[in-house]
Amino acid sequence: MKSYAKILALILALGQVIVWSGGCGSSQAARGAGEGAALGAVGGAVAGAVGAMIFGGNVAQGAAAGAAMGAASGAATGAMSGAMADSKVKEQQAREQQAAALKEKIGEQNFEAANLLAHCKHRQAIGAAQKAYASTENPDRRLYALYIQAVAAEESGDANLASSVYAQAIKDDPSRGPAEKIKVKCLEGVMKAQQIRKDHGLPPLCK
Repeated sequence: MKSYAKILALILALGQVIVWSGGCGSSQAARGAGEGAALGAVGGAVAGAVGAMIFGGNVAQGAAAGAAMGAASGAATGAMSGAMADSKVKEQQAREQQAAALKEKIGEQNFEAANLLAHCKHRQAIGAAQKAYASTENPDRRLYALYIQAVAAEESGDANLASSVYAQAIKDDPSRGPAEKIKVKCLEGVMKAQQIRKDHGLPPLCK
């Protein structure tokens, strides 16, 4: 839980950066930036956690790195005006650099799919991941797209889709099999996504 506390602290810190960065920004813009950072952090954390489960590494650290990436991009889209102090800009850039390797590895479309999954938009997440899979020959990105589809399918109760995705993953990379092994990973992904939602103040279970 300490790792998730750090994630939440990061979100709050980034929100404060936008709020206090300049007198020209309106309070509405500041609130938009803070909300964008928080929402982006949830999606980023799920993206990072799933990436760590697939490619190896510390899942909590992957979630933290993803949250930093998502918070930075979310704040950028949430803010309409205002300027950051130089020191705060450097802090934000450092966070973005920390997560750049992950974003490069999974690609923009997969990140968007993970973000949709984090916010319980399972059909949209599956569609985005399918597009990501079809649009690249990069084996890592294709594998990630399959796992995101499977996690979304498992959480939304689509067992048939999940099974077909497991079969495709094994076809693409036999070392990932058997199917039960992949399913365990994806169910772990469901639980991790639910925990991340909870840690960010959102309902853990999708309605």
